[in-house]
Amino acid sequence: MIFNKRNNKKNNAIIIGCGRLGSRTAGELSLDDWDVVVMDNNRDAFRLLPSFFGGSTLQANATDIEKLEEAGIKEANLFIAATDNDEINIASAQIAKVLFNVEKVVARIRDQEKIDLCEKYGIKTICPPSLSINEINRYIEV
Repeated sequence: MIFNKRNNKKNNAIIIGCGRLGSRTAGELSLDDWDVVVMDNNRDAFRLLPSFFGGSTLQANATDIEKLEEAGIKEANLFIAATDNDEINIASAQIAKVLFNVEKVVARIRDQEKIDLCEKYGIKTICPPSLSINEINRYIEV
């Protein structure tokens, strides 16, 4: 009899956007033995990936359903939308969460007013301005 050990399940991640955040996150996940696919509509962006990156790249639009399926979104348990465009991040994150039921979905959002829209769908947000303000406030309180 073959036992399916849950701990042996491969972690699959899709990262949208290969800027500083996306490329560094892809490198870190790759080091942690995740199967990572990075999507960006600009082929030159993949140059930012660290030399040790062991995943795949796909030049494509972040909201292209067929390309997301090609990237393996049906098997993904983590989806990170890290482009420099809030609307693309929100739309692709909603596709991942609502259409493909990806367990963990994160979107980088710069406009704090859009955070509620993401959280309504169970999408975790990272808001650089909010994080910076929180860090400054922690520093001042010390």
